[in-house]
Amino acid sequence: MTNNQPKLRRYLIARHGETNYNKERRVQGTVDEPCTLTQDGISQVKSLGDYIAKRISGDVLDGDDKADNDIAPPITQTWCSPLTRCKQTYATISEVCSTYTNENESSTRSTLPTPTIHNNLHEIELCDWQQRLRLDIIKEEPNNWKVFKESPKLLTLKKDGKEFRPVVDCWDRGLECWHTIRSKAARDDEDGAIFIMAHGAIGQCMLLQALGLSIDSYGKSRRYSFDNCECIEVEWLDDECNDNEEKYSFSIRWRRVHPVPDEWKSTLSSQKMGCRLSSSR
Repeated sequence: MTNNQPKLRRYLIARHGETNYNKERRVQGTVDEPCTLTQDGISQVKSLGDYIAKRISGDVLDGDDKADNDIAPPITQTWCSPLTRCKQTYATISEVCSTYTNENESSTRSTLPTPTIHNNLHEIELCDWQQRLRLDIIKEEPNNWKVFKESPKLLTLKKDGKEFRPVVDCWDRGLECWHTIRSKAARDDEDGAIFIMAHGAIGQCMLLQALGLSIDSYGKSRRYSFDNCECIEVEWLDDECNDNEEKYSFSIRWRRVHPVPDEWKSTLSSQKMGCRLSSSR
């Protein structure tokens, strides 16, 4: 007898560790090799790696209530941005997992799966802003910077001599990433969570999309942003992802799991809150 009930699936989205560009407050975007993890960044990654190792080993409790002994689903499938800072972050997490020892001081096998590298998971492309200090951009292009902060989707830069809207492009890639990742998860039908190693802007786009919020919400609240090595988990029904269905759906609930675990929040409550300006979480 076939079980036609849709499966609830978990997705973990994480941002890479601090890079030299982050530390200098220099715009990275799609710049690759000059962007490497700092020592602080490596420490952040190792902390995230400890959480991921515990998650793989079944050492993370799932519920909001401390009395809830349900175990959070382990990670069985992984994806990664093609940019070096994400690959370096992923490799360091994998090293932490391979040497993980649980609280009983017994060695626990915590192998992180080999990731699928997906090109559209790369960071927002900021054209000639890339490699420049933020302070220089603010001084030299105050009008463009104001647009970026107040109406990000309207920011227009030049790419190959043509007008290019970085936030719109990032948003569209986020939608494609969700379609590809969720479709594969549904086809494979494996138990467990999916881990996505990405960046701040593409991560924010994907979180907003999972919550059913519009591109107008981008950049409007720290509630939906990613600091270095922050990890957010969303829960979504498999059957909402259909190749023949144009309607876009949204997840059921979400929470931050690292570095500070948060309680589950319903997607509907986040939709009601919308993109109100907020400097807090």
